[in-house]
Amino acid sequence: MSTLAPTNPLSAALHQSRGWLITGGVLSLIVGFLAISFPFLFSIVLAQVLGAFALASGLIALFLTITGKHPGHRVLDAITALIRIAAGIALFVCVTSSVLVITLIFAIFLMIEGIALIIGAFQLRAHAGWIWTLISGVASLVLGGLVYAKWPSDSVWVLGLFFGINLLFNGSALLALGLSAPKPAAA
Repeated sequence: MSTLAPTNPLSAALHQSRGWLITGGVLSLIVGFLAISFPFLFSIVLAQVLGAFALASGLIALFLTITGKHPGHRVLDAITALIRIAAGIALFVCVTSSVLVITLIFAIFLMIEGIALIIGAFQLRAHAGWIWTLISGVASLVLGGLVYAKWPSDSVWVLGLFFGINLLFNGSALLALGLSAPKPAAA
């Protein structure tokens, strides 16, 4: 029997997820640095990627609606699919407007994420690295307020820059939790 085996469920989850936490932290840090280095480009890329996902999911949903065996909600499913397709096309064609809308949504997201991370940090107090989750939550909350304060005038560059900053804080928190989690026992 290993003496390193975690006793509570949260510790067990951190123990089992150590590698994923470290990997996620490193990837978040890399993408965060890239976003900070090229904020304007990253803002445009975010809008385009969201447009691609909306368009692809709309096309898939429309295909499934047309070829599906269940006639139940085909009209509603087709309307939903067409809305996704239209949103995807709009995100591609109206890049400036897309970035403005995404920036506003991002500000709201950051504030909600910040509150959730702050609450979650206090649940992690028993773990060494919990303070980084708290710092990440406070940073997300502050960044969300700053993004909202700069909207819409600085949306084109602020989205990429603040998204990158947020990724740096989240990556640091994930890395701290992963590095502080106990290493798996040797078999």
